[in-house]
Amino acid sequence: MSDAKQKARGTLRAEKVATSRALRLSVPQEARPAPVNRKDWLRQRKEQLQAARLAARQRRDLLKAEILSVAQDIAREERAAARLEAERQKAALKSDQTHAREDARAAAKFERGQPVRAKTDRKTLSNEKRKLVSFADFVRMRR
Repeated sequence: MSDAKQKARGTLRAEKVATSRALRLSVPQEARPAPVNRKDWLRQRKEQLQAARLAARQRRDLLKAEILSVAQDIAREERAAARLEAERQKAALKSDQTHAREDARAAAKFERGQPVRAKTDRKTLSNEKRKLVSFADFVRMRR
């Protein structure tokens, strides 16, 4: 690498350092973060990540428990609804049977209440007079 390139890089680096230092110094001392070494920073970061994983696991467990609870509630509600539906159908069947029985009783009572038709008293003729009868004979037979 030539000296010109090295010098250009050096000046660039010096400018970056100066800018960084100016920014750092523009913040008051009490607001600046305390300098930490890499080992401490990695340890802190690891602890943060572990705490975040633990919190996420707890949230997942809570959500699973809530989902299971809701699923059990839904199953319980469905069982109750099925039981109510079965009871409703049973009651409807029973009422239909009762109505049919009452209708049959009412029809029988109505039939019994109808006036009975009088049976005509037929006077039968003897075998030899079966075919033709005179009007006079007919009137005589009616008395």
